[in-house]
Amino acid sequence: MSSERRIDLAWLMLVLLSVGGAGIGSSDGNAVLVAVVVSVVMAIKLRLVCTYFLELHEAHPRIRRAVLTFCHGMAILVILTTAFGDTLSRLTGALIG
Repeated sequence: MSSERRIDLAWLMLVLLSVGGAGIGSSDGNAVLVAVVVSVVMAIKLRLVCTYFLELHEAHPRIRRAVLTFCHGMAILVILTTAFGDTLSRLTGALIG
């Protein structure tokens, strides 16, 4: 498969994931379950952008690890904030002052 074809497929996946994510985000389901699904969609989209549009596979391994950690770390933070938002707020408030 040519690189142009891969980029076209990545773009199509980004559009489909955006539409699907918007639909999931507007649902009235369990907040933590919705946060998990939206976070997974967000991580996949970040990975697609980094791989096909930022050419992360050609970057230095340290840069690649840092970016991938950010991609997956943000998704995990969204889930933790949704599940334990009040507790995290109290902890950070106590740390700040």
